[in-house]
Amino acid sequence: MKQPLSLLVAAVAATACAPAVPAGEFRIVGKIGNVPDGAVVRLYEPQGQMLRGIGVDTLAGGRFSFRDTVAFPKVVQISVTVGDYRGGTLDVWVAPGKRIEVRGEDKQAWLWEAVSDIAEQADEDMYRALVEPQICELNWFQDMLNTQQDFARYMELFGQVSEKTVRRMQTAPVTRVWLNKLAECARLLQFGIGTAHKAEMLALYDRMTEEQRQSPMGRRIDAYLNPAPAVGVGDRLVDGDLYDADGNLHRLAEFIGKYILLDFWSAGCGPCVQAIPELQEIARKYAGRVAVVSISQDPKPVWKEFIAEKQLVGNQWNELVDGDTGLGMRYGVKEIPHFVLIAPDGRIQDVWQGYGKGSLLEKMEQNIK
Repeated sequence: MKQPLSLLVAAVAATACAPAVPAGEFRIVGKIGNVPDGAVVRLYEPQGQMLRGIGVDTLAGGRFSFRDTVAFPKVVQISVTVGDYRGGTLDVWVAPGKRIEVRGEDKQAWLWEAVSDIAEQADEDMYRALVEPQICELNWFQDMLNTQQDFARYMELFGQVSEKTVRRMQTAPVTRVWLNKLAECARLLQFGIGTAHKAEMLALYDRMTEEQRQSPMGRRIDAYLNPAPAVGVGDRLVDGDLYDADGNLHRLAEFIGKYILLDFWSAGCGPCVQAIPELQEIARKYAGRVAVVSISQDPKPVWKEFIAEKQLVGNQWNELVDGDTGLGMRYGVKEIPHFVLIAPDGRIQDVWQGYGKGSLLEKMEQNIK
């Protein structure tokens, strides 16, 4: 893999004669070898717990391109689908007026190179180079965790990624990429990954300025590093401020005396969306006895757009906090959809994850006699 300095030199040479990019836009041009024409290349923007698609192109002659508006430097992600194969994603930094070249010789998009003179990209590439062997092996495991040994190795590799990243951050400057990496490593703690070097993560947090700690990213990192205890079956419900699409404030306490079915979900989660009709059926079938409360983990614009598009009704609420650091953490949400059934006395009666057709109705019949 090229080092950041050589990437910068290459970027200057490559863009010297390139057409100017308008000040409020970015352009990504790709040249990929050893990938068949017709492969679908997608561009995403990370938003909360989901990736929002912002561009699609089809590889032709090994080339693809994207353009979009941008107001400030930010990271986007590129993936490629070749038949049934979809490898990892490539983190690409874009900025106003910038042209980025993407090069690669493999269908694993994570191994491609993003060449530009954007400072954050060189920073991103430095961290990526540290863990390239682990990520290559993680990509090999795609949808192939067939045995306990596979899963153990998968978790071990994530642990190695976390440890290598944290070690490098101890001497690296505190940049936007640095903050993103600390948030990623700290988030893995809730899955039991990286606990052996949590003390080092706490020391990294101490390097942050007060302004950085009070930023949305800083508050997210603090929540991951110092989580409030999670609750489970038999515990009393945990409450918090929740908002409907009109901005009205709500709390779960409004429904004490009824069963409360909490649905933690995201518009970018296929099973979550598939569960919506059955949740609506439960609300009708158990009207007066059960309050279904859907708690979105999406950013406000994405959430409100989805509600309007699908014309969702009922208790569609959102904490409007950055990341998954609110009630989701308190209820132990690690994957979605995640369901919590609270009894009329305010005690948690049942907790389960995932969705298959009919599974929610079956759960309710088991719990409500």
